[in-house]
Amino acid sequence: MSDEFYVGYLPTAPVGLARRVRRAVIGAALLAGLAAASLAASQVARAPGLFEFGTYRDFEGILFETPLPMLRMTAEGSDGRLLLVGFGKAGLPDFARGHHGQRVRFRGSLVVQGKLSMIEMNDPESFEVLDPSPSRPGERAQVLGAVTLTGELVDTKCYFGVMRPATGKVHRACAIRCLSGGVPPGLLVRDGTGGATVFLLAGGEGEPLQFDLEWAALEVTATGSLELHGELPVVRVQRLELER
Repeated sequence: MSDEFYVGYLPTAPVGLARRVRRAVIGAALLAGLAAASLAASQVARAPGLFEFGTYRDFEGILFETPLPMLRMTAEGSDGRLLLVGFGKAGLPDFARGHHGQRVRFRGSLVVQGKLSMIEMNDPESFEVLDPSPSRPGERAQVLGAVTLTGELVDTKCYFGVMRPATGKVHRACAIRCLSGGVPPGLLVRDGTGGATVFLLAGGEGEPLQFDLEWAALEVTATGSLELHGELPVVRVQRLELER
C-alpha cells in the first residue's frame, strides 16, 4: 500500500501529503494577500469629510436662499459662508424659508469637507429671526468669469461627509433621493493627480437648477459663470449636458 494513502479518521496525514497541502495553502494565502493589496492600491482615496452627528452648535448670521441656501457668518467679525440643508435627504427646511437676507440664529450639526462647510438644520425650535431687515444678498460674491467644467454630478450633503462612499454607481440611488429632496447639487471635478474639487451648481438667475435626476453619479458638463461666496465656489449654470 502506498505511504501517501490517507484515511480521514486517522490523526495525521502522511508526511509527503501534508507537506504538499501545507505549501498549497501558504501559496494561496500569499496570492490572496497580494490580490487584496493590489485592489486596495488601485482604489481612489476617499475625500476627507466630517459629519458631527449628534453634536449641536449655535449658529448666527445672515440667511440667503439664493443662489443657494447658505448662512453668512457675522459673529465675532467672521465672514464665512456655510451651505444649509435639512435633516435627512432634504434641502433648506420649511421653517427657514421666507427669511432671505435676514439675520437669524439656530442650532444644527456641522458637515465639513476641506475648506467647505455645511449645516444640517435639525432643531426647528431653536430657529429665530434676530433682525427682519433684509441685507443686500449679492454684495460680497466675487465673480470669477465664464467656465466650462466636466465632472460627476453629486449631492453635496453626502459628499461633504454624511455618507461613505458618496460617489459613483454604489451611491447613485442615494444621490437621486438627496437631490430630489433639495440638497444642493455639486459638480465633482477630478484632476490627473488624484485630487478633486466640488463646484456648487445653481440656476443661471440664482433659482434652483433644473436637471434630470437620473444624471446623478454620471459625468456631466456645466457651462456658466463662476462665483466665489466666501469659500464656496458656485457656478450659475446656463447649460448642463450629460456626457455620452
